[in-house]
Amino acid sequence: MLSSDEKLLFCEALFLHLWVGLLLKIIPFRKIPGLFGNKIQGTRYKVQGSRNQEQETLLLLKAATQRAAGVSPWKNKCLVSSLAARRMLNRRRIESQVLLGVAKDSGKKLIAHAWIRSGDFEVVEKNGRFMGMYRF
Repeated sequence: MLSSDEKLLFCEALFLHLWVGLLLKIIPFRKIPGLFGNKIQGTRYKVQGSRNQEQETLLLLKAATQRAAGVSPWKNKCLVSSLAARRMLNRRRIESQVLLGVAKDSGKKLIAHAWIRSGDFEVVEKNGRFMGMYRF
């Protein structure tokens, strides 16, 4: 059973997944980094309290993002999830980095992936041997 805070985070993440998915359909991709750039300048924001509280906030955001991705109608879930998570992190004044990368699958086809991290913590995971090609 989810707590009320987890339910609210899920609703926020789901709304952002739907919004980001629609934006990706109507806005040229070259404009996305400008719209979703890291708005936090200077040192990395620390959640009030201990390192454990900051880690707990990141874990809750990761779980909410994963839940929303599970019901999101979009195919490119990693990109949508990464951009939705960026909005959630920016809203909480937590610095993050979105990475776009490529790898080859077992059939030697090039595949793309997006992931996001805050410090060393991956909110949307890299999941594989992707080589980062672009970050913002």
